[in-house]
Amino acid sequence: MGSDTYSSGTFSNKKRQINVSYTSGKKASVHYGCLSIKQNIKEVWVDKETKGKSLGIKFADGSVDYMPYGQPLAIIKDPEFMLQNQIERIIAQIKDELVKKKISKKYLARQLATSDNQIQRLLNPNILNKNLTQLYKVASLLKLECIIHLNSAA
Repeated sequence: MGSDTYSSGTFSNKKRQINVSYTSGKKASVHYGCLSIKQNIKEVWVDKETKGKSLGIKFADGSVDYMPYGQPLAIIKDPEFMLQNQIERIIAQIKDELVKKKISKKYLARQLATSDNQIQRLLNPNILNKNLTQLYKVASLLKLECIIHLNSAA
């Protein structure tokens, strides 16, 4: 998901929803109310300046706003997007702890009997395939506890 971008966007003022398509083939429809849009939309476009990472929205009054590519996926609670966000949070916490405790990635690699490159890949949020077992092992070495917590979906 990290490299995904919008491929197109449409809207329906009658249904009061924006429909987006992603380069991955994913699609999402979001009601104006979820985006706090109170007026009609005049035009939507994939923003070239952000290389497809946002959708431009021009409103009936002439004002313009932008919607980041992840917003519709977060609103509809897309499972792949939500998992990637959780992994990115875990990696950020691990990186913060490494700095705080002044522990090198080389030390982690030795402790996990793996290569420095594997640790670099594991802690790179742009690389999507993650070995959760190794993330848990790194967290454990740093005296961090990973807890999976489920909430009832609203």
